[in-house]
Amino acid sequence: MSTLTSTIFFSPSLLIPARTKPTNSPNNQVFFHKNDHYLNRIVPQKKRASFCIKAQEQKVEEGVPSATIACPTVRPKFVLFGSSIVEYGFHEGWAATLAHLYGRQVDIVLRGYGGWNSRNALRIMDKVFPKHATQQPSLVIVYFGGNDATHPQPDGNGFHVPLEEYKENMRNIFIHLQSLSEKTRIIFLGTPPINEEQLYGNSIPSNPPKTNESLRIYSEAGLEVSRELNIKAIDLWSAIQERSDWKDVSFIDGIHFTKEGSKVVSREILKVLREADWEPSLYWREMPIEFKDYYTPIGLDGEPIDEYNTRFPPGVEWE
Repeated sequence: MSTLTSTIFFSPSLLIPARTKPTNSPNNQVFFHKNDHYLNRIVPQKKRASFCIKAQEQKVEEGVPSATIACPTVRPKFVLFGSSIVEYGFHEGWAATLAHLYGRQVDIVLRGYGGWNSRNALRIMDKVFPKHATQQPSLVIVYFGGNDATHPQPDGNGFHVPLEEYKENMRNIFIHLQSLSEKTRIIFLGTPPINEEQLYGNSIPSNPPKTNESLRIYSEAGLEVSRELNIKAIDLWSAIQERSDWKDVSFIDGIHFTKEGSKVVSREILKVLREADWEPSLYWREMPIEFKDYYTPIGLDGEPIDEYNTRFPPGVEWE
């Protein structure tokens, strides 16, 4: 097992908050373990290179093992961006599954906005995904379409976005995300079906706000844009309906996913990540585990355990 190495940094030049200073440390000296993630938050990325060089020249306290400090690394970031299908994704959902599987590898960031359509999304792209951010996401999973597909209201209000505008909005969302970094990967989630009977009950209106047919049309339009731009896309419309009992098991309210519905979403996302020829790979079994060299889990038999096979709960075969 490796030994954690400490190096001394002087707080006046770093503006370390007082609560981080050891009370028995002379001259307000603050200790950081190499790869300390607090350092990632307080030192701007542009300054880290010179900061790390300066850190290597600092005097090390007697009795503390010395070693050349490695410049702190930042975890890769996956951003989930969309409407309520994304916002509710951490409620026993597909986003929670991703956060669980990537718990030692990636920070999963949720940017879900219930009730939003592609028009709303396009207006805030620069705020959610600024082009000059110090760290750009390694992956963005995008879902819009279900609200766009609602039928237009006579007064012009509501969620509806005309089909051609929806397609153009999705193109522009992709163009913005693609401009963030040549290493930013993108997956579009297609519009899933709904269970009209569950959504409307026994009183389905003569002109319902949304129907399976309208969602099918927007699903096909989104997949068409994905093929046009060579975007990895997931056909949730078809994937959800693979089960004969999909209407009974997939939705909490006719629209949003149950655990069973979310299993389909996470399965399809993991399939894309597993099969993509991206370099580096973003599939959880192929990404490095953070601080793996510092600890090796041991099983009841005394033998080392493969950390990729320790995802809770035992016995579950994660894809």
